[in-house]
This record gives sequence, structure tokens and C-alpha cells, in this order.
Amino acid sequence: MRSCLSSPDTKILLVCQVLIQKLAEKPESKQGLVSYADELMKCFLGVFQCQRASVHEEAMLAIGSLADAIGKDFAKYMPAFLPYLDVGLKNFREYQVCSVTVGVVGDVCRALEEQMAPYCDGIVYQLLQDLQSNELHRDVKPPILSCFGDIALAIGPGFEKYLMYTIRMLQSAAQLAATTPVNDDEEALDYVNLLRLGIFEAYTGIFQGFKDANGNKAAEALSQYADHLLSFLESVCNDKENRDDFVTRAAVGLIGDLAHTMGRSIVPLLQARTFWQGFVNECRNSEDERIKQTAQWAAQVIEGLSQ
Repeated sequence: MRSCLSSPDTKILLVCQVLIQKLAEKPESKQGLVSYADELMKCFLGVFQCQRASVHEEAMLAIGSLADAIGKDFAKYMPAFLPYLDVGLKNFREYQVCSVTVGVVGDVCRALEEQMAPYCDGIVYQLLQDLQSNELHRDVKPPILSCFGDIALAIGPGFEKYLMYTIRMLQSAAQLAATTPVNDDEEALDYVNLLRLGIFEAYTGIFQGFKDANGNKAAEALSQYADHLLSFLESVCNDKENRDDFVTRAAVGLIGDLAHTMGRSIVPLLQARTFWQGFVNECRNSEDERIKQTAQWAAQVIEGLSQ
């Protein structure tokens, strides 16, 4: 893998990815995988010396699988991997590589958790630049929104310094989702739902990341954004005709996360905006078991606020 790869070699990277995933399923194999991780990362990083986007994409996917498999043991590879991560996030021309790199940021966040914090300044900055770029393919932008949730969930209250800038982007995305005409355009509708899902997943990661912090501090940091979020939630929840099941589940889960994190401070807003009552009841009667369970949890959280 140290020289520029020919077309069949992308299959080697795919095989490596699948083998890593399979080995990670068994605890006894997972420990053995850690012992080979140095050589694997050396090979994967060597791939980036090539100039073809297809092998970069497969190498990123393999690295994401390795991070997921070995968890916090991946931390020692971050200094060497970070420059390639940055290049991938800036790769507007081969937007599939950029999209895969965004996904790998999420993989690494889940693997490293709080150990991700030292690397987040540059990553968050570049993600914000990506969202503002007219050069980047629009399909990459919903996953970027979700990625903010992965980062927030990993570093918890440490995300507070990025909060204002991130929320500003989420609000812009919400405005885009709300004003994009869908009519009978299925492609436009799919994109709007992807935006909605990305926004909800970002907020979910933020609220869940903050909820383990001091309750008063978390509520104070997030309170100024709650009304705007509820307004967006209301518009989506009322759009029963166009929202899909993924968006529905994410929305009802976010209502529960909002109540769980904000505590009693959210009660006046919930009393002022009663849309959630009918929406939660709708979800509790859903034929989708995952939506039903999420709605039951959200209802219990909200009911607990009045006790």
C-alpha cells in the first residue's frame, strides 16, 4: 500500500474495513486487533500519498472502522491522522471524500469521547467553513450538521465555546429547510428531510452532551436558543404530510432531550407552545416501535417536570 494504488487495490482497503468490523465484534479478537493497529494505520496513512480520490475514500472508511473498533486506543494516532482529516474536510472537488471524512470525524468522536477535545478547534472551524461554502456539494451539508452533534456528545460541556457559532449555522439551515419549496419534487423533499434530520441530530448531541454537566449551567447556556428550536420543531411536527419516519423519531426524541436537559426552566415555553402534546400522542400511537418507544420516554420526561 506504500505506492500509488491501482484500481483493484481499493478492494484491499474494503476487505480491511470489513475484517476490522468483524474482528471488533468479538472481545478476544478485538484485543488482537489493537496489537496490529500500528501497522494498519501506517498502511492506511500511506495511501494518502496517492492522488486518487477513490483510494482516499476507502482509506478513510477503513480508518473510521479501526477507530470504532479500538476506541480510546485510537488516541495515539490522532497527531499523525489529523492533517489528513483536515485535507479531507477541505476536499470540495471530490465531495464524496469530504462526505466520508465528515462521517469519520463522527467515528473518531465516538471512539475518543472527551479525548477528542484537543483536536476540535480546527475541525469545528473547518466544518463551519464547509457549511458556508458555495463550492461544496449540498449533499455534504446535512451530515456536517449531524457531525456537530457527534462532537458535542463527545466533549460535553467543552462544546460551549463553539455553541454560538454552531447554533447560528443550525438556525440558518432551519430557515433553508423551512423555505425550500418541495411541491411535487421528490428530490427537494428528500433534501429538506435530510436537513431536518441533520439539525435535529446536532441539537440532540448538544443537549445530551450538556445534560451531564451542572444542570443550572447547562440550562443557562442553552435557554436563549430554546424558543427558536421549539418554533422550528413546531413547523416540522405540523408538516405531517412531508416529514419522514426518521425525522419524526428525531423530533420527538429531541423534545424529550430538551425537557431532560433544561428541566423546569422549559415548562413556560412548553405551556406557551402546546403543539408537542398532539405530536407526542401521535408518535405514541405510531406503528413504528422505535418512534413509539421514543415518544413514551419523551412523555415521561415532560410529565416528570410537573411533579
